[in-house]
Amino acid sequence: MTAIAGISGRKQQGSEAVETILERTGHRGRGESRIVAFGSATLGARASRLSAARGDGLAREQDAVLVFDGELFNPEADGMADAEFALQMFRRHGRGFARHLDGVFACAVFDGRDLLLVRDGLGVRPLYYGRNQRGELAFSSEMKGLVGVREEIEELLPGTLCSQQAGVAAWLREYPPIHIGDDFPAVRKQVRETMTEAVEKRLADGAVGACLLSGGLDSTIIAAIVRELGVVMPLLTVGVEGASDIENAKLAAAELGMPHHIRVFDRRQIADQVPYAVAALGSFDEDCVSGAISNLFAADFARRWTDCILSGEGGDELFGGYHLLKDLNGEGTQLRMMDKLVAIAYNTALQRLDRSMMANSIHYRTPFLDDKVIALTRQIPVSWKIHQTAPARFVEKYILREAFRDILPDVIYRRVKLRFAAGTGTDGLMDEIARHQVSREEFMAHGPTAAGYKLHSPKELWYYRIFREQYPAPSYEALVGRWDPFK
Repeated sequence: MTAIAGISGRKQQGSEAVETILERTGHRGRGESRIVAFGSATLGARASRLSAARGDGLAREQDAVLVFDGELFNPEADGMADAEFALQMFRRHGRGFARHLDGVFACAVFDGRDLLLVRDGLGVRPLYYGRNQRGELAFSSEMKGLVGVREEIEELLPGTLCSQQAGVAAWLREYPPIHIGDDFPAVRKQVRETMTEAVEKRLADGAVGACLLSGGLDSTIIAAIVRELGVVMPLLTVGVEGASDIENAKLAAAELGMPHHIRVFDRRQIADQVPYAVAALGSFDEDCVSGAISNLFAADFARRWTDCILSGEGGDELFGGYHLLKDLNGEGTQLRMMDKLVAIAYNTALQRLDRSMMANSIHYRTPFLDDKVIALTRQIPVSWKIHQTAPARFVEKYILREAFRDILPDVIYRRVKLRFAAGTGTDGLMDEIARHQVSREEFMAHGPTAAGYKLHSPKELWYYRIFREQYPAPSYEALVGRWDPFK
């Protein structure tokens, strides 16, 4: 995990600005800052040294410097740290180097002539940038790093690159070739094998020390794979007293025979967490903030055991886990919506996970977002993901359930999807807490926000007010993602 930053312009001002950005985003890495002034640009990184394979987020050669946030799994890396391998790919392939990286990443490279920013195809790792009136570019892993450094900022979109000289362009990810089986049993077996390989890759460097366990299907599958691989590690669950996640996670952990730790939080702790959650998340979207609060408790809890965890994020997007898909007419319409859900995840679900974990310096690994898993799921028929078992009855993530049925507790195999905030019990308390902060009358009188957003509830108006205190420039508000796949 790494905070990366950089700026083009005069060296002295550049070094000071980069140091400021890294101080603001230093929760993303616990190590010391490394800053390199090279030609007309200054780049810096602050990384946690998880393993030799991850490195320290910076690679320097005589004619180029690269800073890197993320993790790569290229077998041809041959002992090179992630930043070193990415720099080698840049030297070999130029601006198209990102398509040769297997993993999740945000990085920047300066070759003495041009400053280039690149983000992975799903947008798992974040990157923000802005220019001043002289056209000088500044970038940061999180938008909070650019407050006061740039008034107008943009988020680098997934699967794009930004050249200081040429502007923004898309790059096309080349997913690994996957030949899907001929029938359901064959593909079910492929799902099991591909997911197992994805988890195994993320355990290989020995950095992972715990697994988040919500008691839902996705997180339980990840934990079950870990156990199948012969690894025993703590399983971590959070929620309010009596939350469904806690009860289901107890059943899953007992059947897996792995150590299980539970953190219970209450109404007062949730209320105290809200301002921090909004500031860390960089959003006032009510769904994202509610989920971020649960994730923040989970990340803080994880610090007792490790600084690197496994997460089940991504299973819903790739395997058709959202209930709204069941109400759409026709597989073509469902497929288009699934593509939309993947496309908007970068500044909703993935942003929530990234900022919550990184706020506590917890590195997260997401096996469901492995390149081979994505390549496979893109070819699985919609009807095998959202499977009709009776008139007007559909089972979400059907092929995923079937692939791991033999190692899942029956109650987990049959469990329907719940949003993380609902499963932990956070959702049920947030409206009650918000009523003491913003009245219904205040909400009804407020109208659209400065950037034109229509707020959904008094709770969201409360979040919005906190957000504007932390991010006063209008361009920051315009970057807030809304979980609205029907737009």
